[in-house]
Amino acid sequence: MRQKRRDFGGAAMSGRTASRLDFPPLHASPNLFYRACALLGERTPIHADCGDLCGGACCKGGPEEGMLLFPGEADFYQKLFALRPEAADGVTFSGTGERRLFLCDGRCQRAFRPLSCRLFPLFPALYEDGRIRVVLDPRAVRVCPMARTAARLDRSFIRTVRRVGRLLASDSGCRAYLLEQTRELEDLWRLIPMEKGRRPIRYR
Repeated sequence: MRQKRRDFGGAAMSGRTASRLDFPPLHASPNLFYRACALLGERTPIHADCGDLCGGACCKGGPEEGMLLFPGEADFYQKLFALRPEAADGVTFSGTGERRLFLCDGRCQRAFRPLSCRLFPLFPALYEDGRIRVVLDPRAVRVCPMARTAARLDRSFIRTVRRVGRLLASDSGCRAYLLEQTRELEDLWRLIPMEKGRRPIRYR
């Protein structure tokens, strides 16, 4: 999902490229973000091209809109683009400190899309009790049809989002970010009259 400056962006499922970071220099990488991408693999919210539901709405936006990156994620992608400069076509970064944005013109290669795109329309919320609960990102409600039918999302995808959340929470910077974003999401849900969607998605 694309939002101005602060919020997440996403990429609709398409046949443009494979979604895996599948090239030799990174096969054995211990990098946190590579491991997160490897966990998600080619899993997507539904077993179909979700872009057909909305015309790829989450891939559309202006030059000031983009995907909010996790702490350290910008450095990760800059290193990837140094290895594969052709993958950086149409991609720029903006922001400073912990508010870095990944900006693209809607033509990004799926293998190089950031975590906010891969997780969309869900978020691995981290609560004060230390548990990760997979929830709908309220910022998806405006643009994503799937945000209104979360119960129909692929269960394997939901479980993997939770695993990715646990992995990210093992890093102090990402853990603080997850806590901060969770508080922001809770505040946003209070402004959206969608009571059913506020509840965390639960699975066995």
